[in-house]
Amino acid sequence: MQPVIVSYVPILHEGYRVFFDKHPKATELFLFGEDLIGEFDHLRKDIRRLDPELVQKAIQSWNRFERVEILNTSTIEKIQKTMQPLIISDDDLSTALVSKFFPNHPVEVDTIFLRWDKKKSIQPVQVSPDIEISEEAFDQKMMEAALKEGEKAKDWWRHIGAIAVKDGSILFQAHNTYVPSDQMANDEGDPRSNFSAGEHFESSLALHAEASIVAQAAKEGTSLKEADVYCDTFPCPPCAKQLAYSGIGRLFYRNGYAVLDGERILKSQGVKLIFIK
Repeated sequence: MQPVIVSYVPILHEGYRVFFDKHPKATELFLFGEDLIGEFDHLRKDIRRLDPELVQKAIQSWNRFERVEILNTSTIEKIQKTMQPLIISDDDLSTALVSKFFPNHPVEVDTIFLRWDKKKSIQPVQVSPDIEISEEAFDQKMMEAALKEGEKAKDWWRHIGAIAVKDGSILFQAHNTYVPSDQMANDEGDPRSNFSAGEHFESSLALHAEASIVAQAAKEGTSLKEADVYCDTFPCPPCAKQLAYSGIGRLFYRNGYAVLDGERILKSQGVKLIFIK
């Protein structure tokens, strides 16, 4: 029995064409209809989203599929009866759909990236550094200093330290600090403890070490252009953006992973990522 592709297609871009063409045996495509989309409240915020019928007409003009249908109650029942194998992308909507309506169907999950869904937004990704070093004495010394700085942190989540260096001299150093008082979390609790690692970076009482360095530089009128920053852990997305647009030249790190678009933003601004073993 030939498989069918089931997909949420809010807009059309090259990624969807690649996704479809990777599965030539699938001659039928079923698109999420308005009723299904309405079950996911957060999709109402997606202003890019086209009417499924417009997407249907556009894809039909490609002549890629024999049939392109809108997924609704009747088409769901049809697929349920035929037990056709399904091909879906690895995203939260498709996974929820299969779990609810097609739990016993054979399913092939394609890991192609099509959009930022909830799952991908918090998924850790291994950083691809530009350089790996292990024997540069100065860099090792600065990383050890960043680690030592991090030991001062009272942040319950992580003891993170960061150091900004230019022309061989330390410009600024900082560690994660609760603000406005370093005792805030002891008094009130840390809201980040309500979430898993990698989720809701903004729900923190702490000023991150990297953000503190950028703030110190701005306060003192010191340029970070072409400076080196040493962090014992790869920056979170908000800190990565601040570092990227502060003008630093290189980021040295020893641990951690990238989440969301941190690595991409840094590299887009010409920041070299250097992993210290």
